[in-house]
Amino acid sequence: MKHQRKPGKNRRLPGGESAGLKHLRRIPLRRKFGLPLLRLWQRLLLYLLTAVFAALSVAEAALSCFPYAVGILFYCLAAVSLTLSCCYFIRHIRRDIREVIKPAIAANPYTSRGAADYRLRTVLFTVSGTVSSILYAAFNGVLAAIGRSAWFATLAVYYLLLSLMRAGVVLQERRLAGIADEERRMKRELAVYRRNSVLFLFMAAVLAGAVVLLEHSMGGKSYPGFTIYAAAAYFFYKIIMSTIQVIRVKKRGSPLLTIARRIGYIDACVSILTLQTAMFASFSEGKVKFEGMMNAATGTLVCAIVLGLGIQGLCYGRGQDKKRKMTG
Repeated sequence: MKHQRKPGKNRRLPGGESAGLKHLRRIPLRRKFGLPLLRLWQRLLLYLLTAVFAALSVAEAALSCFPYAVGILFYCLAAVSLTLSCCYFIRHIRRDIREVIKPAIAANPYTSRGAADYRLRTVLFTVSGTVSSILYAAFNGVLAAIGRSAWFATLAVYYLLLSLMRAGVVLQERRLAGIADEERRMKRELAVYRRNSVLFLFMAAVLAGAVVLLEHSMGGKSYPGFTIYAAAAYFFYKIIMSTIQVIRVKKRGSPLLTIARRIGYIDACVSILTLQTAMFASFSEGKVKFEGMMNAATGTLVCAIVLGLGIQGLCYGRGQDKKRKMTG
């Protein structure tokens, strides 16, 4: 007589699933722990409190202006609020962009056009850069005249060249708006490309003079207190974004946009050199010879980049002219 298996929890059902597994599937799982949902104004308030607690913590660390217990409280509040802010920011940034920011941009005709038109965005950023370069050139020129400083005179010439190049790009783009013929547009863009490439060569010479002054400790920049960290964060963001834009703009096939992005890239490279001098001014241990050597090395690298971009631009422009003549 064959042994008969008694029915139990693990008997197979017609669908191939055991009765025990089906029973377990019906048991609701415990709800995972998660942060409570916050509205937009609540998150903005959290970010504001984080900034306040962070500022109080920095003030306590730098000036010791609060009692010991209060200082510890500020440190703890800053740590907790910063952690929560990071969690909420990472959790909601994509949804806020998709559900709040993008619809708001699309609702306005000007912002909608700017978001969709890469060429317009590039020109608008170039306009703002032109204004800031003119202001910096005037400011350093006044300081050079008052203090008879070769360093500020060099900076004034540098920013003057920067403003001329950016202004040339903006003015040419305005003229191109009324030209429908693609051949004429490309000819005008190549003219601006070659002109700014020549100015790159002059800028390399100006920067070489600045490097000589830095090597002999006759120039440089400094930032007071903790602003050096903010400046470092901004300059590193600037060089990263400008590098990305220089790479992306190649796909557009526009000499005008390419030279505009290269101007921004050169400005970012010079900012890194300025940051290095500021770091030495803030954290120097009196090693003047080492600082001069490092400034000379970084400055030479920046000059080589500017010079290389200028030569490559001239060669590219000449090659494009020959190609157009052969095809024409």
